[in-house]
Amino acid sequence: MIKSLFIHRFRGIKQGRIDDLRRFNVFIGPNNSGKTAVLELLYLSATSGRPAQFFREDLMNAEDEARAQASAFDATTSAHDLLGQAPLPCLRQRHNKSPRWKKEGTSLTSQGGIRVKLGLHSWPEFLLAAPPPIPDKEDNAVFVAEDLSEIAMFTLPKPKRLDDTMMPPYLREQGLNPPDADWHYLWEDDWAYRWAHQSDIDKLAIWATQGQRPAPEHVIFFNFNTVVTHLSASFAQNAYHHIPDWEAKIAAQMAKVFPTLENASLDVKEAKDGQPGYTGYVRFPGKTPLPVDQLGDGARHAFKLLTALVTLCERVSEERPGMLLWEEPEVFMHAATLSRILEVVFDLVRNKPIQIGITTQSIEVLAWMAKHLEPLAAEEADRFKAYHFYLEQGHLQTYPFAGKALGGWMEFFGDPRMLKEEELTSPFVKWSAQPESLA
Repeated sequence: MIKSLFIHRFRGIKQGRIDDLRRFNVFIGPNNSGKTAVLELLYLSATSGRPAQFFREDLMNAEDEARAQASAFDATTSAHDLLGQAPLPCLRQRHNKSPRWKKEGTSLTSQGGIRVKLGLHSWPEFLLAAPPPIPDKEDNAVFVAEDLSEIAMFTLPKPKRLDDTMMPPYLREQGLNPPDADWHYLWEDDWAYRWAHQSDIDKLAIWATQGQRPAPEHVIFFNFNTVVTHLSASFAQNAYHHIPDWEAKIAAQMAKVFPTLENASLDVKEAKDGQPGYTGYVRFPGKTPLPVDQLGDGARHAFKLLTALVTLCERVSEERPGMLLWEEPEVFMHAATLSRILEVVFDLVRNKPIQIGITTQSIEVLAWMAKHLEPLAAEEADRFKAYHFYLEQGHLQTYPFAGKALGGWMEFFGDPRMLKEEELTSPFVKWSAQPESLA
């Protein structure tokens, strides 16, 4: 799983780091404190998995051997996630932008590579080339014209070296050694922190992750857009044909969230009215099927999430783990329904190699977590961590509540969402947020 995240200029975050991420992570804090930005960073990190080769021609003839060795790495670019979404188009849509874009200076080479002219003095351009052909395999994964409007980032997995022009001062100050982390570079303008540029590299969004990233096709980013969008045909058809009793398994989990569906079966079929994609149809004995969308927004939220999660749980393995990034579980949910869906989700993933990141504004979510942490053994409770985010002039500050410390804090001091920055930084709060201090 991803254990640490180091950030240089992504959206509203100028710089910051998050350490000691656990299996289950909850991000709280005021609006515009970086919660969703962190989910998006984790999503982009996790879905960078399409093979490529990275070249910088301006370093190829460098006299310094270390610089020359930094000129070519195995790289990865964005792949599709579990639901069949292209990551950057997906994120652009949730920010009300066109899912496709045309970046000046980006072009396709005759050999099927992507050439990117950054226009930076210290880093003029680079090339993402297709990986070397695999013997006896026709497809050698060359890039095509459509990729120019879907790809704007690449990852260098634990590179042996990095040229100084590729290491922002902040990340260098964190003591990061290139081989200890995966380095991610996003060059599309809309994503970089816009203010207080001091050098060329400040025009790029760059971050590093430590730990094992999940398989890109085992990643779910569940947000409002996912709730209101039909399932892709490729996802639904693949799951239907490869997961035994897929629809029955989804129906069983839906009935745990909505007891009124206990005797209902569920079909996943093409959407009506000429709409693209697939949706769910609930069928009670002796009655005609009813689209899930007509049951209400809460049912639609639960159906989309559980359909994706049931599929993920069937596919993950220790070698190819998964990730669920869930933005505001409370959306469309009554408090009792929210409690039930949280219980179902955590039950499903309990013994699966799936890392979870949740953002929330809901005291019900935090209360549910605190209540369910209490009976857990210490080592199991240690898999949970809550982070309170605070963002000041672009600097991300995180204050953790590890394991049962969240419940202890809520019992003695109240709502952790309402803490002010001066309270979070007080020595007493820092002491009380440690699990051993509340044992």
